[in-house]
Amino acid sequence: MDSGRVLIETLGEYEDWTVLAVDERPVPWRSVARVLRPAVQRTIEQVWRRGESVEVEPTRRSRGAWDTEIVCASPVFGTDGRVYAVQVCSAAARDHLPDPYSVVALDYSSQRRTIQLADNPFGWALPEGRSQWTVPEAFRHVRRCDGSMELIMQTRDPREGMRWAGDVTACVDGTPRRYHLALRNGAGTELTRWRGLLHDVTEFLAPEPASVDTAAFAALGRQRPGRSYLVLADVEKVRLIRWVTDPIPGIQWKGVVDDRDTPHPDDVARILAEVDRGVRAQETSGRVNGIRLRRNGGGWTVVDAVGSLVPTADSPMLLLVELTVTGYSDDPDPTEP
Repeated sequence: MDSGRVLIETLGEYEDWTVLAVDERPVPWRSVARVLRPAVQRTIEQVWRRGESVEVEPTRRSRGAWDTEIVCASPVFGTDGRVYAVQVCSAAARDHLPDPYSVVALDYSSQRRTIQLADNPFGWALPEGRSQWTVPEAFRHVRRCDGSMELIMQTRDPREGMRWAGDVTACVDGTPRRYHLALRNGAGTELTRWRGLLHDVTEFLAPEPASVDTAAFAALGRQRPGRSYLVLADVEKVRLIRWVTDPIPGIQWKGVVDDRDTPHPDDVARILAEVDRGVRAQETSGRVNGIRLRRNGGGWTVVDAVGSLVPTADSPMLLLVELTVTGYSDDPDPTEP
């Protein structure tokens, strides 16, 4: 081993494991064999199988030479207790071993659009004490993610064995930090489950300024103060992806309390029917009035919605939706237990 710190992702099958970081350099999907010698590779497998740290003392190598490194390999556990990564640190002496990277394992469900952290080493104030975010909640903290649209498209229509990696600059608790995010999905029933790692690389790479699309969304949002709100949604199921303005206040969004749709069931049917009609007619915009959105504590906030298709190279996949609050309703909730 020629490096002091190495991060190996074990998100997929054994033969697909790769290196994500070497010392001060993110190196997504690099071959483990190109970075670590066979003896250290075997240590990684031991850590993954046992779920325990392994320390290797210096040992005699061929031709009488001695391996003078102490190698310590430790697991990073995912939400299900499986090892999502192995951190390898080496030095000439035990008291010279570098600290492991600041990294957390996570799960992303592209079906439910929720992100769950296995741990919270960054000290983030999680929303309302929960261990998960909805995607729109998470996007509120993102200042830059150059591959965000690619990620949205890839997770929207996943195929088996996909992977994605990129840098994210986010400001969760007032200070911008730069993270490297790596995700892999599964197969069969786990096609929409993405195991991932979020690695804080701020000590090596400075946080990036807001991207053009983020700045444009922010400017667009500032033009609509008051009772008008903008959100990006996917076309197929009209699921919210990213708020452009602040969210409508007081709404019980899906995934925050439970998995019920936020609109009234009758309005869900109207929304899907209008989107389907507009796509079939190749219209670029549509409108649905009087949508009832479930409020925290009961009742409904009533909004009118105007959606515009976002142009893409393929068939339309994203909608920019403007929601205007028009009133409130105490209609019964048919989904109440």
